[in-house]
Amino acid sequence: MKYVVTLFILLSITMAKAQNLCDSTVLLTHLKTLVGVEKPRHDQNITSLNVVADYIHSEFSKYSSLVEFQTFELHGKTYKNVICSFGPKDAERIIIGAHYDVCGYQDGADDNASGIAGLLELARLFENQDLTNRIDLVAYTLEEPPNFATENMGSYHHAKYLHDNKIKVKGMIVLE
Repeated sequence: MKYVVTLFILLSITMAKAQNLCDSTVLLTHLKTLVGVEKPRHDQNITSLNVVADYIHSEFSKYSSLVEFQTFELHGKTYKNVICSFGPKDAERIIIGAHYDVCGYQDGADDNASGIAGLLELARLFENQDLTNRIDLVAYTLEEPPNFATENMGSYHHAKYLHDNKIKVKGMIVLE
């Protein structure tokens, strides 16, 4: 419980400072780019998912040199989480995540694209900050049906990796 309260206080202070620093024009540009992909970003449109994953990777790379794809296979296709890190490599981690896939044929602006736009803006705000914890911003894929609540979810693969490698996590925040 102590960690939850500490994390909540840290997030509250960060968000209060960030409100004055966020660039709404940049957020809107990210949102329009994400929803403007030709075909819906669902598990059957791997090309659309890859276009978005590459966009996220490119944007993260503007603010951190520690950006990587976490890939996993499902039904003969390779899916990608995108991870951007800040702070000390071996420090306890705080994970901030959002997902970029959509349910069915929706644009997915309400939680999917808006969460990712927020994640990209956080990357800009974390650049060159002196942090005591490691912050991992993670863009997940396959969080919507038919993969929701299964081991196919990108967040499942990420959590399993952290667990299997005994990586200490202080807390996790989902931008939904």
